[in-house]
Amino acid sequence: MKVLASAALLALCGQVCASDCVVRVAYPDRDRPPYYLGNGPAIPDAPGAGAELLRQAVHATGCTPALVRLPPARIKLALTNGSIDFALVDLRDNETPYSALPRTAAGLPDTRRGMRLTAVVYVRAADGLSASTVPGDYFRNRILASNQSSSLGDQLRADGYKVDDGSADASSNMEKLMLRRVDGFTIAVSNPDAADASVAARQGANLVRLPIPLRTSTAWLSASTAYHQQHREQVEAVWTWWGDNSTRRLAELVRQYGKVVAP
Repeated sequence: MKVLASAALLALCGQVCASDCVVRVAYPDRDRPPYYLGNGPAIPDAPGAGAELLRQAVHATGCTPALVRLPPARIKLALTNGSIDFALVDLRDNETPYSALPRTAAGLPDTRRGMRLTAVVYVRAADGLSASTVPGDYFRNRILASNQSSSLGDQLRADGYKVDDGSADASSNMEKLMLRRVDGFTIAVSNPDAADASVAARQGANLVRLPIPLRTSTAWLSASTAYHQQHREQVEAVWTWWGDNSTRRLAELVRQYGKVVAP
């Protein structure tokens, strides 16, 4: 099956390369190392691990990715009105999609072709919270820190949580937590323990991760509805590549962009 799939993908690449297709892929215009580097509309030569992953997904079908940096609030609008072709969309489980997603034979969103994310929460060890603490309940009347420009903060705020997302990086949020300006720090990761080493390197045993996650979601490389209708085979190939490779490749790219930068 893999040989046949590879042959089909190569044939597809030949078709789209011949037409010299250019695919517009949006990502946030915020400096958030190691995922996105730089500010403003200009695309750096080394755009960051997340942006590079978007490039690789489009390259897999033989098309040329045209990265577009937009303010986070404009990405959803651009995707829905078709002024961009693809963007990373983080949807919590059972959330209604607003753009094209891969589907199963039953018509449901195909999570196998998305990147599964887990929102974990770090708290002060000195607070002595039980391992059975349910973050969704505990933080209903407490303040959570989240990285600036991440979709997680917006989603939690929409769900009624008190969110402080004024800091741009994990290190600043850890300091904020230690200074008791917030009650917990949350971050969405592809593996629950992905940020443990970085947190320990900065705060030692002062911060601990709650075993129960705050929420689960899927990061989709979503296409605009119009683009999917016009280029269905190409879009499906991008989605298949994303499901097969995105988690592994993102981890590799993060290492390439520097282990010293917190996720």
